[in-house]
Amino acid sequence: MDPDSSTRSVWSARALRRRNVFSTASSESVEVRPYPKRRRERALQTLRAPVSSPPKSRFSRFVLALACLALLLLAPSCRTSGVRSTGNRAWAESWRKANPIWRGVHLSAHSDQQVGQLIEVLPKLAAAGVNVLVVEVDYSFEFQSHPEVRASQFVTKARARELTQAAHAQGMRLIPQLNCLGHQSWSKTTAPLLVKHPEFDETPGQFPDNKGIYCRSWCPQNPEVNTVVFALIDELIDAFEADAFHVGMDEVFIIASEHCPRCKGGDPARLFAKTVYDLHRHIVGERKVEMLMWGDRLLDAQATGNSEWEAAKNGTQGAIDLIAKDIIVCDWHYGKRGDYPSVPLLLKRGFCVWPSGWQPLEASQAFSAFTRQQKDKHLVGYLCTTWGKVKIPDTADWPPIAEVLREWR
Repeated sequence: MDPDSSTRSVWSARALRRRNVFSTASSESVEVRPYPKRRRERALQTLRAPVSSPPKSRFSRFVLALACLALLLLAPSCRTSGVRSTGNRAWAESWRKANPIWRGVHLSAHSDQQVGQLIEVLPKLAAAGVNVLVVEVDYSFEFQSHPEVRASQFVTKARARELTQAAHAQGMRLIPQLNCLGHQSWSKTTAPLLVKHPEFDETPGQFPDNKGIYCRSWCPQNPEVNTVVFALIDELIDAFEADAFHVGMDEVFIIASEHCPRCKGGDPARLFAKTVYDLHRHIVGERKVEMLMWGDRLLDAQATGNSEWEAAKNGTQGAIDLIAKDIIVCDWHYGKRGDYPSVPLLLKRGFCVWPSGWQPLEASQAFSAFTRQQKDKHLVGYLCTTWGKVKIPDTADWPPIAEVLREWR
């Protein structure tokens, strides 16, 4: 796939950190009642079932519609109240009261050295108004449950804990990230998960050296993949003492592949929604922490006027009506436009939305200005992404952060 000229630079920069990994608002917090277990299980049975093909009969479509409606009715509001430890719960509750608006920065840290640089720059980030850090770690961590998937360079558990403590001391919430489903390769390099577990690949044995594809995906219906992935997520949540977790899931192009014996002929929207449901059940339902994800696969490219990178042209957009509404959707857009219809669309659907900009500065300012016009309590703030365009020590002075976040103070 070759992005058009208007999105090529975005595509390259967003992908830059993949290469590094593989080669080396409202002030009122909403308490959430747990899902009624039996009703939830019945309502979501359709999503958990194997997806072989889109429902064709009128009755099948009726059952799916009922499941979707029940999910919408049963889904809690945006913010989960559960945090694993009492100490973390108290800190999170205190942070919420003090920070009705989330002013975030997303960056990558793939080694103890980079974590050290981030710790040093935290005071400057705090002075710039940053109160949330989303740290993309992916497979660059000292995993114990599955050490085979560690990248060649990684963050140790001790250093992760040190980063969290330093962030909390600056009044910052820290949210770790592991890319799920898509972005399992970049260029000729496949991510450790599929290298060590090729049986998880959505396109097993296809595309040597990853030629002819953007990024690999894992199979959402492989019966063993969640066991491995959930163990990795648990280690990251524990090491970073996290009360929220970002699952990525952007730019998923390979799904319902003809090369997958389980997913061939399946409905991309249901397969995507199944992955979201599985992750949500573990992260929110079992670990009691908030879940964040990128929003591009929930958007219809034609309806929103976005490119195939910012929105879906491969059928996943139907998942917007199939997933829980307490997920915080990071709606990213990097070009300058007069309006950004995805923001009110996602808000209308009942999601908490965290608009996410990048560069150039004028595009970030335009996106920020538009989102600030949306008077909705489910708009949680603004997230600045970096994608390798600024070195960690210089992050606080980068104009798309220093200038744009000032508007949200």
